Amino acid sequence: MTSTAQSNYRNLHFGIDNGHLGAWTDCGRPGRAVKISALSTLGGHLYAGTFENGKEEVGHLWRYEGEKRWTDLGNPVGCNSVNAVVEFKGALYCALGRYNSSGSAMGDPLNTTPGGQVYRVDADGQWTFCGHPGIEDATPEEISTTGHNTGKADNATALTVYQGRLYATSLYREGAFVYDGGTTLRLMSFTVYRDRLYTLVNGGPVLRYEGGAEWTDCGCPETSTQTYSAVTFEGRLYVGTWPEGEVYRYDGNTTWTCLGRVGYEREIMAMGLYNGKVYIGSLPMANVWRMDGNQFTFLASLDHTSAPLRRVWSMAVYQGRLYAGTLPSGHVYSVEAGKVATWDHAFPEGWRHVAAVKQGGVLTLYVNGTPVAKTDSFNPKRYDLNPNCPLLIGFGAHDYFKGALRDIRIYRRGLTQREIQDLARD
Repeated sequence: MTSTAQSNYRNLHFGIDNGHLGAWTDCGRPGRAVKISALSTLGGHLYAGTFENGKEEVGHLWRYEGEKRWTDLGNPVGCNSVNAVVEFKGALYCALGRYNSSGSAMGDPLNTTPGGQVYRVDADGQWTFCGHPGIEDATPEEISTTGHNTGKADNATALTVYQGRLYATSLYREGAFVYDGGTTLRLMSFTVYRDRLYTLVNGGPVLRYEGGAEWTDCGCPETSTQTYSAVTFEGRLYVGTWPEGEVYRYDGNTTWTCLGRVGYEREIMAMGLYNGKVYIGSLPMANVWRMDGNQFTFLASLDHTSAPLRRVWSMAVYQGRLYAGTLPSGHVYSVEAGKVATWDHAFPEGWRHVAAVKQGGVLTLYVNGTPVAKTDSFNPKRYDLNPNCPLLIGFGAHDYFKGALRDIRIYRRGLTQREIQDLARD
């Protein structure tokens, strides 16, 4: 996504689809949100980072409780936006910023409190300062009361976990930063593709990180002046662009292939993988599209305000549904496509026994013999599971599997929990 590149980090999904998309559900507006800057599924919960536009209002971190209810987890700085939310070493980290609302035709921001900091949010709700990308050895007090942040160092825009380290971008500071060091380009976001870290640049190019302070230029999608979003689908990297609203596929070296314009859109803000399909959020009408081969299928318009520029900025998968956050209505919406059981936790390292079971009208996921996720019941007659393509192991709708597999079994019936527990102990 534009801000939170890892809205679903190491989550385990098991789904089937019959081409049917349900109705979109309004999941409410967290506080007085104008923009849902980030959506992330972490530790079994869905979190949202928001931008609020009033002079006395601040952006907040929110936790979704269901039925349009959101729990406010605060903002220790008082800036207008919580830009990104990720999980790192079992804890929740947030990037704070001052969003420039004039870029969305809403005038200058009324809350001018500086941002740019990264904080850890502990289990007890305590926020712990972890530094400011690009400003060495500054305390939170120094950042908010001195000239450190005046001008252009007040927007930490994206966070990404890569090879056991936390990386951040600072939009106006022109740099990419690692939690305990870094270097300095004006970057939009990150994506990890085939175990390599890539960054999307305001200007159009895409760069690949080589370690230290070295980056390789991977070329620029031909019409792009701002490359906003990325998704890996069937082992290929795709990006979304401005100002032609096109999707490009990366073909290696500096080569990009254009799949065409997404309808009549100008900007592709969000790209997310859900139940084997790529979903796209856009500007200027806050529309959602689905990528079907080299074509794009219109699904819905989510922001019905009268604003001239409306966006679907963020997406995440949670409890078997796709969630999307909007600007400027500040609402979150969700939809179900087919059926999918999702374990909304970072999958643990090491050897784990996984079982995916379709038993009648329920899908269930087991990890180490314990059921961790299941769908609501459905009519199995609506789902034709006879395949017309080869079975692929370790290479499906997302990327190539990196790791090791052993004792893979496929059964013609749904196993019982006792049978799965016995297999997990072997």
